[in-house]
Amino acid sequence: MSEPPRRSTRPTPLASPLASSLAPSAPARGSSHPPPSEYEFSENHKEALAALAASTSFVGVCVMLLGLMSGVFALGAGYGGFLAVAVGLVAGSAVCLPLGWWTTAAGRSLSALVRTRGRDVAHLMDAVVQLRRLFGFARVFIILYALAAMAAGGVFVWCNFLSDKGGRCFAGWG
Repeated sequence: MSEPPRRSTRPTPLASPLASSLAPSAPARGSSHPPPSEYEFSENHKEALAALAASTSFVGVCVMLLGLMSGVFALGAGYGGFLAVAVGLVAGSAVCLPLGWWTTAAGRSLSALVRTRGRDVAHLMDAVVQLRRLFGFARVFIILYALAAMAAGGVFVWCNFLSDKGGRCFAGWG
């Protein structure tokens, strides 16, 4: 007695518009061009990516300009004797400049993806690398900012509590 043939338990891929647009296009019959080695996005996808590239580049340039302006204002604040303000502006500049650079670099990679043929995946992955840097840095900044805000709030509450009881706060804070 023979056993019936076994069926595969692996799921079969479903056809989707995105998957079909990412599939390598077959060369036309009689064409001497070899098939492309990478995926090509459709023209509709490239239009959406072009709009994203323009927005990303614009935001990146604006954030870099904000960082540069903060640096210039920090020089003025330091010269005017407002050292704490100058330090804050330098810190803001140190955050804005790399964020703006990575955002602009991601926009350039997306723009290159739209302009070129045959390297869509490579350009997309370059944009992903820049965006990972951007959001990794933003994540660290948000965590550090939240910790600093909580510490400052704790010191403020503690010093107000001590001053209500007739005590003095540490480090000249009251």
